[in-house]
This record gives sequence, C-alpha cells and structure tokens, in this order.
Amino acid sequence: MLIYIEKQAIDYPQTKKILEKFKNSKVIYINNYKNLFDKNYTNLFSKKSLIIAKINSNSVLDAPIWYWHTKKSFFFKTSLNCIYDCSYCYLKWAFKNENMVVFINYEDIKRDIEEKIKNIILWEKSWKQNEIWFYSSDYSDILWMDWFSWFCNEFIPFFETLNLSLVEGEWLHIESEIFMEIRTKSSNIKPLLDLWFIPKNTEIAFSLNPQKLIDKYEKWTSSLDARINSINKLLDLWFKVWIRFLPLLPVNDYEKIYSEFIDYIKNKVNFCDINSTFASWLLYTKKDYNKILSKYMDLDILHMLDLDNDWFYRESKKVRETFYKMFKDLDNNCILCLEY
Repeated sequence: MLIYIEKQAIDYPQTKKILEKFKNSKVIYINNYKNLFDKNYTNLFSKKSLIIAKINSNSVLDAPIWYWHTKKSFFFKTSLNCIYDCSYCYLKWAFKNENMVVFINYEDIKRDIEEKIKNIILWEKSWKQNEIWFYSSDYSDILWMDWFSWFCNEFIPFFETLNLSLVEGEWLHIESEIFMEIRTKSSNIKPLLDLWFIPKNTEIAFSLNPQKLIDKYEKWTSSLDARINSINKLLDLWFKVWIRFLPLLPVNDYEKIYSEFIDYIKNKVNFCDINSTFASWLLYTKKDYNKILSKYMDLDILHMLDLDNDWFYRESKKVRETFYKMFKDLDNNCILCLEY
C-alpha cells in the first residue's frame, strides 16, 4: 500500500498509530494533500492510495435546510472518499480521484464543533430548545474506516460531553440536544461493542436496500443480512439505531423488488425498537447530474430520472408516490426526504 503523509501531519499521534497498522507500506511525504487529491487520474483504481493530512479549515459545514428534520444540522469532516463503490454516490463527481484522505488533527475538529455550538448559543438563542445534529459520514463510511481511524473511540465519548460548553469563560448548560449520526453500509460494529458505555447522543444509521440492488449498485458493501445482523445486535444492547432506506432506486420491477424487501426486513427487524426511519430517492442538481452522467453514461438508473421544475433530477412522481405509500405503510413515522 502507498501512503502519502503531509509534512505538517507527521508528528501527530494518530499518524503514528496509522503507520503501525500499515507497517509494510511505502511512505511518501508531501507538502499539501490537495496537490494529490485534486488531480485527475485516467486509471483511478491503480492510483488509489491513503493520504494522511491535517485539515486547516472548513471541517464543519452547514447541512442543507431540507437534509433532515431539524434546521440546525452540520456535516463534519474527518476523512474524504470511501472504500465502497456505490454507482450512484455523489463522491464519484465531488472528488477528482479515489484516493482516501484521513485528517488526523481530531482535537482541532472537536474545537470546531464546540465553536459552532457556542456561536449558536451566543447569537441564535432562539434555537436553545431545538436539536442540533452533526453528520459524520457524508464524505466516507466512517464505521468501515474505524479499524485504522479510531473514530468511534475519539468522537462518540466527545459527543456525550456536549451538553456543557465553555462560553465567554463560563461553563453553561446547553438546553439544546446535540447529536451525532454515524451512517454506514458496513456491518463493522466492533468499535461500538468495544465502547465502555452505551452512547445517548450518537445514533447509528444503517442504509438498507434490497440485496439484488446491493449486488448491482453498492459494490463491496456489507450484505443486507450482515447489516441486519449488526442492527439487531446493537438493538439488543440498547444502542440508538436508525434505518435509512436510501437511495430508493427506480429500477425495472421496483414495486415487486421493494415489496419483497419490505416483507423480508419486517420479519428480521423489530421496528418498534428502531429509533427512527428515513427514506429518500435519488436527487441530483442539474449540474451534478450532468457531471456524473458524463462519467457514467451507461449507468441505467441515471436514465430513469426526470428534470423537475426546481432544476433537480429525481424519480418520476408516480415512482415517488409508490415509494411514499410503501414506506409509510411500513412505518407511519418514516420521514421521507422532501416528501413527494
């Protein structure tokens, strides 16, 4: 394996721990990860490497207002790019190559999260009674990466402490509830089982699709049964678990495929124990749609989408209405992205 290390990241404990994991790797030192990460490659897979870097800005970003059920939500970055190869994933056009980046200055990222919370307390006091969400897995599959990033051990305990915050020199109790979501297509729950407590402020969100579609569109991800098995193990231990049905895909025979899928998971998972469910279909801006289409002209599901009046490409209204009914019948409290 080839590992690139930014010179400013060399002395971090996290860097040394990663190198211990990959003792036989070739190491190349670089000045700035962007010089490598922002480069186009013709043969992406042959160039896939791990980059260890320090993030110096924009580790916490606002999430779109429609992203979830609260208006105060944020993405935060500890890594970029994913080992999985999901055909529809926005990372395929968001980044120029498939190199994976791990940011090792966790303490700086934690301070950025605390600073965001403090700013809400100081300047947006009307939000004190509302939930604030931080999404950790929108740039990579954090749970899969944990075996060499130790994300869970670093950030889950941290989020348990965020009901208190130092504001203007005083520790204040935060009345907002502050949560982290770890979304995954991995069945790797060992880092969660290895915790010394059951977290109250972290929810594990498993993305599920029918196995037939996992095989075709979600390469290298854990099987449906492996994910379900992990869900049930966590539920038995009283972890907070979400199920995210996304993206719902408008494939041929989608009604039959998803009806059988719903019947299957109803027999495998006790939905009374699931903290919440969420469903969403494919959704691309016109610009992003054209980017992914230019790279993957033969991807069938891209040609099953329509351009709506709001300049988003999405599934037809008929398909969305069908999905809406299916998943509301499964769980009447299921939240559907943008409804339909």
